[in-house]
Amino acid sequence: MPCVDGFTVEEVSGLRSPVVIMAFTGWSDTGTVTTDVADHLIDAYNAERFLTVDPEDYYVFTETRPHVRIDDEGVRKLDWPENEGYTARLPDGEHDLVIVRGVEPNLRWRTFSERLSDAVAKFEPSLVCTLVARPAATPHTRPIPVTGSSADPRLASKYGLGRSLYQGPTGILGVLHDSLRRRGAGLISLAAGVPHYLNVEENPAATLALLRALEPVLGAVPPLGDLEEEIERFVGRVEEASRGDSQIAEYVRSLEEHFSEDREQEDAGEPAGDLPSADDILRDVEDFLRGGNDR
Repeated sequence: MPCVDGFTVEEVSGLRSPVVIMAFTGWSDTGTVTTDVADHLIDAYNAERFLTVDPEDYYVFTETRPHVRIDDEGVRKLDWPENEGYTARLPDGEHDLVIVRGVEPNLRWRTFSERLSDAVAKFEPSLVCTLVARPAATPHTRPIPVTGSSADPRLASKYGLGRSLYQGPTGILGVLHDSLRRRGAGLISLAAGVPHYLNVEENPAATLALLRALEPVLGAVPPLGDLEEEIERFVGRVEEASRGDSQIAEYVRSLEEHFSEDREQEDAGEPAGDLPSADDILRDVEDFLRGGNDR
């Protein structure tokens, strides 16, 4: 297994026109929603790792710091930023699966993207789907909206997606799209709109929404495991925060009204209204969900 520019890639053969799912924390991920989707797929399909990346050349460790943790045996461990690739065989589906999950690098984006694209392109994938989670003006009491886009009109039509018309700053996924497009890959993106006042490290409802949006892409229903139970617990905590603070409850109600109005305006072809300011509310909710509230 030669290592080139920090990439170590094992040979994998026999994958059937795989679908590639890519998720990175950072610019494109609110909390860890998209990488939670990737981790869920890895666990659900018993995926096997075929790619690792040495973080030394791709990170400024004063910006993307390693994490210290205590393991189950009480031993102190150091976790460095990881980028990994996994493969899974789906005997009941038309396609096998390649999953790439990682942390958006700080340095050498072109090298990183070229090496990763080379490793993915060798599988001759039928489709590459990148996952995004971004803050949205939606309350936690409503279904998480998922939108999709593609620059390829054929793929946009096939999966019922919008055309990708964005222009402006981009993250590592945008660079990977460019690199993979030059290799002839078909590319789509799915984006979950995460309630912007839940600025915490997880949102199982958004994870579930993206998993369900992947069903037509994978040609199979991903196993959900205990996600629905996790959602009940998570929503229960948010509801407890709402009941304990009248400002939070009022803000959620205003978002519900705003959400309903937006849907009515969208149906009528009118522009949506502005989201109300909520700086104080955000701090209250974040403190509660992180355990900093004793109520």
